Amino acid sequence: MPKIFSPGRINIIGEHTDYSYGYVMPMAINLGNYLEYVPYDKISLRSDAYNEEIELDLSMINKKQNKWIDYILGVYNALFELNLKPGGIKGRIYGNLPISSGLSSSASLELAILVALNNSYNLKLNKLQLALIGKKAENDFVGVPSGILDQFAVTFGKKGFAIFLDTETLSYEYIPFPKDISVIVYNTGVKRELAKTGYADRKKIVEDSLRILNKNSSKEIIEKDLEKLDPLYRKRMGYIIRENNRVINAKEALKKNNLELLGKLLIESHNDIAKNYEVSSKELDFIVETSMKYGALGARLTGAGFGGSAIILALKDKAEKIAESVHKEYIKVFEYKSFYNIVESNDGANIIEN
Repeated sequence: MPKIFSPGRINIIGEHTDYSYGYVMPMAINLGNYLEYVPYDKISLRSDAYNEEIELDLSMINKKQNKWIDYILGVYNALFELNLKPGGIKGRIYGNLPISSGLSSSASLELAILVALNNSYNLKLNKLQLALIGKKAENDFVGVPSGILDQFAVTFGKKGFAIFLDTETLSYEYIPFPKDISVIVYNTGVKRELAKTGYADRKKIVEDSLRILNKNSSKEIIEKDLEKLDPLYRKRMGYIIRENNRVINAKEALKKNNLELLGKLLIESHNDIAKNYEVSSKELDFIVETSMKYGALGARLTGAGFGGSAIILALKDKAEKIAESVHKEYIKVFEYKSFYNIVESNDGANIIEN
């Protein structure tokens, strides 16, 4: 029975810049979804996370169920629109990637299914095609207006490396990630559904701003251009162009192993996104502030915000102590069921057993 591992991802820096065709720097991680499956004449899948088994005829792929299966139906719809018509799949989805926590559990699920269908039905899709189909499934069928960051990171991940990605051209570069640095992912316990948050509002502001300024990408915008926007749009887009610059600077900091600068950039990024893009929360702010108090190199929210997770960069020999200290402080103040994982970089979605 084939078995696939599809990772989640963190975003080291470059938040909310992907749908403005800016720069991002994600990294696939060793938390993810496993899919054990066989080809079948229907879609028949069990999700351990939801403790549910769903079976549908292929004739039902265009009918939303308003459940986790919609991400899979979205994949089928996107493939059928490309005149690729894979058969069904029967299997079990399980893993250690928390849902709705800012680690791209949805993209991980989409790519697990895509790799399986590509493998079993000889669809002959390359990595970039898989990532774009996953994005289309989430945008068009599920209705989450996300950019390419999540699916790209889940597909192109490489153990030992972060990915510097230009989301306009989709050109990318693997950047070595220091072996003596650990990444703590602290889950606030505050879940958020992207389709129901201010994510779509932020995306609309970016799209409107690009149109007003007659620019194809946020990379083309300079500070002076912002004077043509109204105050709210200026505030939002100011963050975006500063974040693009921080991603470039973070890439150079990693190349030179300048961990002090990298940490400083993460803190700047978080403070800017909290103040000017307003997608942070008191829980995320608390984690960032507290982690620095206990000796972290840097910290910031990861993912869309509005809850979910923060990342904390720490020297490997100090990571566990910092994580535990932050956790003790957090549970004194907040009553959510929070937790943390210390993660490593990982390869992208692929078949691990055939």
